[in-house]
Amino acid sequence: MAIDNADLERLKLLNLQQLSDLEYILLGDLRDVLEEESTEETRRWLTAIVEALLRTVPREFALRSRDGYLNSLLLECPEADSNVKRLEVEQTTLCEQLQELYDRLQGPGSFHAHAFELKRDLAGWMEQLQSHNLREERLFQDAYFQDTGGGD
Repeated sequence: MAIDNADLERLKLLNLQQLSDLEYILLGDLRDVLEEESTEETRRWLTAIVEALLRTVPREFALRSRDGYLNSLLLECPEADSNVKRLEVEQTTLCEQLQELYDRLQGPGSFHAHAFELKRDLAGWMEQLQSHNLREERLFQDAYFQDTGGGD
């Protein structure tokens, strides 16, 4: 289930909300396939899902960073700068890790021989991405809903 050039062009036209929705769906698919028996069919499905994530996640991150990563948040809450920088580094790391996992899926040899480790690492990557997204959301909440005090 490879993504062809037409699919790639459509993916480029998706907005941030659509990419975020697609990521959510792909993560659900990944979770489901990780629970399947480790066969070559499972490998093909994992490869297709990870390939789609490789096209979705970096594009989503790029759209979030278009005007400067979390720039609107930093305008409201400049003291969050170190947290924003940490999240930005995480984005790069997550994309690099996903590419490494994809390369391992494409590697020679029997999938069954290294499936347990690969599936464990994919599940770990998925958890890291979800944690990253949660930290980003919490940073927004902290910045926009902080009680700055004030009087009557």
